[in-house]
Amino acid sequence: MKKLCFLIILTGLFAAKPITIDVRPRVIDEKLVSIIVQIDNESKRTINHLEGFLVFLLDNGETLIEKRMIIIGPNDPALPHNRTVSRNIILDLVKPFPIYKFHISKITFSGDYRVYTYHPEIGFYRVD
Repeated sequence: MKKLCFLIILTGLFAAKPITIDVRPRVIDEKLVSIIVQIDNESKRTINHLEGFLVFLLDNGETLIEKRMIIIGPNDPALPHNRTVSRNIILDLVKPFPIYKFHISKITFSGDYRVYTYHPEIGFYRVD
């Protein structure tokens, strides 16, 4: 029983992701779509700056277009632990309806001068 409890706690520690990214497209009318990018900070660190690229993918995996988005800029308040921030962008509706993904390209933390990027498989890694 003790081994089972230990394994459950261990998997919970490794399964937790420091940042959760949620991309939700909403069709406004026949010509426009609103794409909402929501970031949940579960990293136990305060985020000062976060930017990335919204990628439009077709069904065959081909990249249709990339748009740069600044989620937390220099004039925005910092994002503390267990908080959420969201930004939206309104674009023309493309046929066929693409898959939308957001990739973080640059992230900085409060009290840390280094610049990081984030990948869901390996977590944060330093780029400068």
